[in-house]
Amino acid sequence: MGADLLQDDEVSALCDKCSSSADVDLRHLLTAASDDELRLTQNAQPALTFMGIGLTMLLARAGHVWAAAAGHSVGEYGALAASHAVEPAPVIKAVVERGRAMAEAIPAGTSSMSAVLGLDAQAVEFALAGINDAWPANYNTPTQTVIAGSISGLEAATKRLQEAGAKRVIPLNVSAAFHTPLMAPAAERLRKALDRIEWRRPIITVMANDGDRIPHVMEMQLRSPVRWAACVQGLVEMGCDTFVEVGPKRALTGMMRELAPGAKALAVSTPAAIADLAGLIQ
Repeated sequence: MGADLLQDDEVSALCDKCSSSADVDLRHLLTAASDDELRLTQNAQPALTFMGIGLTMLLARAGHVWAAAAGHSVGEYGALAASHAVEPAPVIKAVVERGRAMAEAIPAGTSSMSAVLGLDAQAVEFALAGINDAWPANYNTPTQTVIAGSISGLEAATKRLQEAGAKRVIPLNVSAAFHTPLMAPAAERLRKALDRIEWRRPIITVMANDGDRIPHVMEMQLRSPVRWAACVQGLVEMGCDTFVEVGPKRALTGMMRELAPGAKALAVSTPAAIADLAGLIQ
């Protein structure tokens, strides 16, 4: 997942510092963890966040400058680190607690999430009206919304969404209904971890999911839907025309074709990709 990233001495040293501070073996997660280990949210979240932080360090060293930052779900922690609102070690510690709190918030196997394709958000909301245990969880693009809830709630929601004309309703391989009211116990637990962090004013714009009251927004995002489409729209309106996704995947880059058709969208997942970036964004 990130073995090549740790070949950089500075990133490697930061990895060890963050691991010690947060009581998590980041080096194992980035170099030797199995797919089953990384499917566990308490492991995936710190691994993803550190990859973003490490790659951002290398981007800065290469001379790249960004005008704003945003993150999808746990990606907001990396965005805050990129804005210098928080140091890497405490943010990894908070993310470790976030992952553990989310994993333990509700019994395993009692809830999940599904991606709804081919319906706009308003139609999804209308279809879910009256279902008490299913909610919109990620507003990703105008035609892609993720819903979450109890297993029975998702079954009822899926039937309604198919009747409403959804092209597909795809169950996701996740362990719980994230970004819903079911995560309220995790949010309460996370707040205590967030209160122990020294937060600073970001030096660049951070297009946050739930407002700009840090760290309040980080607690609220656990039990509120991710409004990614609105975040990207806000960045476009402030003049951003080049977007670089930092991390091991490129799902957000794919969404940009629908969210900002005229913008340039690139993904950076390795140090080698950073070396190629200068020629791509000119």
